[in-house]
Amino acid sequence: MPGRSNDPSAAQGTAPIHVSSEWGTLKECVYGSPDRWVMPMFYGDSKQRAYGDFHEFWVENQGRDVAEADPERFAGFKSQIQGAIDFLRQQGIGVQVAGELAPEDLKFPRGENHGIVTGWMRDPFVTIGNNVIELAPRSLFHRRQRFAIRPILAETMERGARYFAQPDSGAVESRDAPGWGYLEGGDIFVLGQKILVGHSGGCSNSEGAKWLQHMLGPDYSVEMIAIDPMFPHLDCVLCTPREGVTVICEEAFPQGLPEHIRDWDHIVVDKFHAKRHMACNNLVLDDHTVVVPAVEALDDVANELKKRRFEVVRLPYNYPSDFGGSFRCAHQPLIRL
Repeated sequence: MPGRSNDPSAAQGTAPIHVSSEWGTLKECVYGSPDRWVMPMFYGDSKQRAYGDFHEFWVENQGRDVAEADPERFAGFKSQIQGAIDFLRQQGIGVQVAGELAPEDLKFPRGENHGIVTGWMRDPFVTIGNNVIELAPRSLFHRRQRFAIRPILAETMERGARYFAQPDSGAVESRDAPGWGYLEGGDIFVLGQKILVGHSGGCSNSEGAKWLQHMLGPDYSVEMIAIDPMFPHLDCVLCTPREGVTVICEEAFPQGLPEHIRDWDHIVVDKFHAKRHMACNNLVLDDHTVVVPAVEALDDVANELKKRRFEVVRLPYNYPSDFGGSFRCAHQPLIRL
């Protein structure tokens, strides 16, 4: 059945749904699927994600199945995503994997296939406290992702979750007007009761942040943070592996760092490493363990984390990262305590 995991321990999980913070101990998550990758049509939102040689590959192969367009690239993508899933399960973490999209859903919302990118499942929903929230992405290829995981999300109601859905964003590519809120999970950071929402101009918007504040109520404070338009999401320029510590691209915040994290201890990376190597998009297992892609360009990030007494795990992830989404983009937690 679409959206179900082949990991029995995850599928039969009964622990209450709750995410306390970005650095809470990861107990269960939804992870991207390694089974399919069809390049999205190259619309305006795609320009923020494509980079370097991969930009050319995307433009030339939009709408094509990567398994056919570039078998070697797809084999690497499949192997590295499955390797991350296997690693998490070996750590005792419940992993539910995105399922297949029905053929009819592939034409949502405009009657044409905008691509299959269920290898990256950060954006279609978010978990904040015990609230599981389907989001309304601006990007067309993100809008159908929720259909690959809806059975998983619906089951969270049996585990104490309050399950909501943001008003759908329709078939128009983009419209910033009252009532048309956009939110993508890569922009949303849960820092206890403080919620940061990134705003690059191409993904989440102020109407989306306004809706999120309304939905969460007075127990949370939602703040929108401007980021450089060359980055689609906040998690391309920020990682918070522990309260008081960041991996951050400071120059990507045109209005300065958010006040909430301004005085934290910052591991600073430049725009090149943040964009080309996804230096900030790491996988936090708990407040002392971080998974960083095993590429030489990120050795300095790993070493700086080690200086701050983090255990750093290195796993290969260059093929998924080429698309503009690394470990954080691949997963969305259901339980972080």
